[in-house]
Amino acid sequence: MEKQDDFVYDAWLAGLLGRDVYRISADDKFINKAGRSSSPAGRRLKELQASKVFMYAKVPVANPGAVGFFEGHGFRLVDTNISLEKPVAKGSKVEGCASLRLVVPADRGPVAALAGRSFTYSRFHQDGSFPAGFAEKTRTEWVNGYFNGSRGDAMVVAVDGDEIIGFLLLIYGQDGRLIIDLIAVAESHRRRGVAGDMIRYAETECRGFTGIRVGTQLANLPSLRLYEGMGFKITAAQYTFHYHHG
Repeated sequence: MEKQDDFVYDAWLAGLLGRDVYRISADDKFINKAGRSSSPAGRRLKELQASKVFMYAKVPVANPGAVGFFEGHGFRLVDTNISLEKPVAKGSKVEGCASLRLVVPADRGPVAALAGRSFTYSRFHQDGSFPAGFAEKTRTEWVNGYFNGSRGDAMVVAVDGDEIIGFLLLIYGQDGRLIIDLIAVAESHRRRGVAGDMIRYAETECRGFTGIRVGTQLANLPSLRLYEGMGFKITAAQYTFHYHHG
């Protein structure tokens, strides 16, 4: 993403959507405690809102000034994102309900297809202003980014027979944390421990990390139950606001 003052151009999302896309900062430099932006930032926002654009902002839930600012400028709350962390548990027992391994290039098609049909809670799925099929496309292209070498550092897949039934995309954090970037299990194989096994496999195989971090949606209760059952603790919560024009 290209940094432009308090507005970060999201080239990846812009390419998928076919219009300019910006992520807006919600820090104290952009919005003060009274819920007002600086004059240059406010003028820039008005300029962008008059163009064909999609903008989004992630706001800490404890920042009511920023919440009021975005609501007052036509942004709509679409999601509450929950961040969770736990220490890495080395040597965790994998239940063995599926075969687990690292991904190979030949897995690209099945993994991308699984990504496109496995999500319902993302901010794109919760926002009906996007074109039909766009939310699914974002997930497919997300994992394609891994195979293209533009996103993520490792991927675990779960296999049942010849079928890929789950995947776990990982990022190696610079702070010693292993980050779960995206995880999915085929609907027909859920509630069998596949997701937990992929996480435990990653904790054992990805060495040198002290903690593991993940984000999920407040509406995604199955994921929250999974993570809390594995010992993850909530560390932060953010509101996600969207703005569409044109």
